[in-house]
Amino acid sequence: MAINMKSPIETTNILLDKTTPLTSHEKAMFAYFGIDAKIKPPFRILNPHRIKIGDATSIQEHSHISAFEDLSFLQNYIEEKYQSDFKREDYTYDSFIEIGNENQIGRFFYATCTNKITFEDNVLIAERVFVGDNNHTSVHPDVPIMQQPNQKGEPVIIQYGSWIGVGASILKGTQIGKFSVVGANSVCKGIFPDYAVIGHEPAKLLYCRKPE
Repeated sequence: MAINMKSPIETTNILLDKTTPLTSHEKAMFAYFGIDAKIKPPFRILNPHRIKIGDATSIQEHSHISAFEDLSFLQNYIEEKYQSDFKREDYTYDSFIEIGNENQIGRFFYATCTNKITFEDNVLIAERVFVGDNNHTSVHPDVPIMQQPNQKGEPVIIQYGSWIGVGASILKGTQIGKFSVVGANSVCKGIFPDYAVIGHEPAKLLYCRKPE
């Protein structure tokens, strides 16, 4: 008989880590799961009750979407002499991810949220895009970073009709205006107006290993 062993994160959160499609029962676990919406397996969804998926939205394979709620189990891994340096509330979050209607999200989408992430309607997300309203903390010099709490996030919003190019990263506190374009592999932090075209400098020759 197979034994269903829960991971540590499942002691304080709800995890859907699947290689098969969502069932009707699992869709009902979301804050809202839209008409004709789909998340293609495999996927990893943390705390679906804190996630809204709009009507006719499609999320492709290998998505990893985390709306953090309680990471206090991490304190158990800290050396005992340092455990009192952190409080349980440092590890708890009131997060929400809202993905609007008719969004198209590519493969290997990764979202991490401790506050709020919003995608308005008709947003196009290419493959391998990262969106995070938070980051790890490293305030304690003697505790591994992976055991320290995540930051309390700064809201991220990607507004109506925008397109995020392949490999882009959208960082905490960022606001992308309506009908904007974020170029491939761009790292975005800040507030950008409607109709913005956002990118980094193109690659350039540094030097030649063998002289002409």
